[in-house]
Amino acid sequence: MLGSFGRVALVELGHCLVRHAHPHCHMVFKVAGADTHFIVGDEAVPVTEETAVLIDAWSPHSFVHVPGQPTTQILALYIEPEWLSAFRPDWIRSGEFNFFNTKCGHVTEDIRELVKTIVECLNSVSDSPADTEALLSALVVPLIDRFSAYGRGGIQSAGTKSADWRIRKAIGHIRGNAGDSLTIDNLIDEIGMSRSNFFRRFKACTGMSPGLFQNVVRLEQAVQLTISSHESLGSAARRLGFVDQAHFSRFFRNHTAVSPRQYRQGAIMPDEL
Repeated sequence: MLGSFGRVALVELGHCLVRHAHPHCHMVFKVAGADTHFIVGDEAVPVTEETAVLIDAWSPHSFVHVPGQPTTQILALYIEPEWLSAFRPDWIRSGEFNFFNTKCGHVTEDIRELVKTIVECLNSVSDSPADTEALLSALVVPLIDRFSAYGRGGIQSAGTKSADWRIRKAIGHIRGNAGDSLTIDNLIDEIGMSRSNFFRRFKACTGMSPGLFQNVVRLEQAVQLTISSHESLGSAARRLGFVDQAHFSRFFRNHTAVSPRQYRQGAIMPDEL
């Protein structure tokens, strides 16, 4: 489901998700199936009926599925900073590093009931998008109040990592050339840094490698093309620089757990949100 709040996805985790990140803060709740965990940074964070995973924007994370183990159904929220800022202006900083003060949040009975109700709304064609957004507000706002540096009584220590104009320039090139054959070597030549210094400074400023950052940008553009346009998936694949639709579908599935076609079929884009 797509709206001004961001994206909501009901996903069956039956295979691995590669290490990736998002430009939004991200919440993961267990809906059904086996208990499991995500790797956030280098930490294993449990996904159970009692715990949710809270992931900062731009924070690398992955999921490792053990073959033969039961699957897990999750509710994943990708929350737009502008939507959150309507509740508290400083929550606009949810798009930065260190917004959450923990990676694991306790799930109360009230939260579990809200998650169940949201899942029912996602599976129903009769519920209005406005009702679903109200439920999302009721779920998200108390959790941020409890587990964010900008919640009630929070220390308000969140913020971006150190800036470097050369890295900002590199980020601009990556964002502007997601569908082109921009290589890391081309980028380094353009920026005018040594390879080792570029990789070290990029990791210090963004928390991830240049290659991983390229995939973040590519994934977000892939999601937007998949759910916000009517062009064919083959055309979307070519626009994003994939050699063919099969490579695009494999990339998409390895990052989201579903194919672009399944993602498009499950997306709801109401005009009123």
